Amino acid sequence: MKKEITICFRTNEELRSALETVAREDRRSLSSAIELILTDYLKKNRDYPDRDQQERRRYPRKHVAIPAYVKTCDADTIQHGAVILDLSLGGMCVSVPKECVSKIYEGGEKSHFETSFVLPAGSKPVKVICKLERVVPSNGNVHVGASFVDADFLNYQNLQQYLV
Repeated sequence: MKKEITICFRTNEELRSALETVAREDRRSLSSAIELILTDYLKKNRDYPDRDQQERRRYPRKHVAIPAYVKTCDADTIQHGAVILDLSLGGMCVSVPKECVSKIYEGGEKSHFETSFVLPAGSKPVKVICKLERVVPSNGNVHVGASFVDADFLNYQNLQQYLV
């Protein structure tokens, strides 16, 4: 983070000495030690945004538990049951059985697969083609992070109406 602002303040000798001791023990500059102390205080006592926990996704995600089916994009592939854990306009996280992942992952790191599901309070299935982004093991299943590659207009419109 670029530091553009200088703050000067008055204090007593004891506090200055204590701050210098903390900085020396942490092998930091005095300025860096003071900044760290102030940042920690604000995180604990105020709504100070933590850079590491800020959302980096393009679209906000909604935590859900929607039953779904996933299959590779081959015509003769078997569908596997899954559960969508979070959903956004850009992608989803879906929990699938371990044996299903090997079939999805056959195309390499950026494999494509199709998922179909019915949104809550919806009546028609939504089908989207997804690109596998990451795979994380979790309690006997696997969480697959995926971005949307292709969806027809009506499916995307249904998603947008549900998420907004």
